[in-house]
Amino acid sequence: MQTEKLQILFVDDEPMILLSLKQTFDTTYKVHTAISGAEAIEFVKATPEIAIVVSDQRMPGMKGIEVLKAIRHLAPHTVRMLLTGYADAEAVFESVNVGEIFRYLKKPWRTDDLRQTFRLAEETYLKRRQSVSLLNAAAQASPDLRQAVEHNSLPGLRTDVDSGGAVLPPEAKPSILIVDDDPMILESFRQLFANDYDVITVSSAEQAMQVLESNTFVALVMTDQRMPKKTGTDLIIESKHLAPLTPKILITAYSDVEDVIRLINEGQIYRYLQKPWTAQQIRQVVGEAVQLFKRQLLMAQVSEQKAAKASDVLKTADTVDTSTTHTSTKPPAKSLLSPLEALKALNSLANKK
Repeated sequence: MQTEKLQILFVDDEPMILLSLKQTFDTTYKVHTAISGAEAIEFVKATPEIAIVVSDQRMPGMKGIEVLKAIRHLAPHTVRMLLTGYADAEAVFESVNVGEIFRYLKKPWRTDDLRQTFRLAEETYLKRRQSVSLLNAAAQASPDLRQAVEHNSLPGLRTDVDSGGAVLPPEAKPSILIVDDDPMILESFRQLFANDYDVITVSSAEQAMQVLESNTFVALVMTDQRMPKKTGTDLIIESKHLAPLTPKILITAYSDVEDVIRLINEGQIYRYLQKPWTAQQIRQVVGEAVQLFKRQLLMAQVSEQKAAKASDVLKTADTVDTSTTHTSTKPPAKSLLSPLEALKALNSLANKK
């Protein structure tokens, strides 16, 4: 149970706003304030265990997105939010690609909505903190498990769910899903990524949802924005419940600030790329996204193995305790879950967010 108050930091050049925010959250969190970006960065250097940082965008000397970018490098697991009274297009786009913010908040805010957002941010921070220990455990994982994830042969995981996890052939490729209603663009992406990935291409959001419903191990979704019937924004938001751990990238030739804000607040977008893009740029972004999915897959397996082992200990103790009165006829519990079971379990947890 969480007993110690989490530490949060508000950054704004207006003292009255800082006072208002401090009074709102002082009973729930240990609240710190900074009146400039430079002051905030120095504070985080000295206090890296800050859970949540909320920064205003328009401040003298240093913009909010620059502050959050610096804090992301100093304290990667900190949950970062941008608070502003302006729909600044550049700030919105950079908040996705540079600051990797959790939410984009508008002034004036409603206190109840802000409190709810902070509850979600707190849950996210605690999950991120837990992931550190899981990654440390993953570093000590069995060679078979490490090999499976390093090769990222995700389609091969669909072998035998009851086998307890199969080692995957190194030649298998991670699957990426590309959505665009232009056949020529789909073909260009297919050629660009064919050597490194199993490229699935579809021409509509509806087809993409069908793929995600049938394929648990899509490592990346990359979609165009303007398509018939449903937009890329709609697809990313609606697919969150099917593939909450899969990074999602929106590619578009248009700058729609409100759509990007929706994707930040509702769709957990990974990157927002504007056309025209370069092959080198998009290769790098796709590679980073697939690596992120691999890490989450490994954490899923390690987490579920830990849970299974703990369950075995309890069941063993229960068997010893009752062995004098009866003989159990239940089959022994598996100590390891298959990667498919592990990922489904983590998907279920992510959907509760």
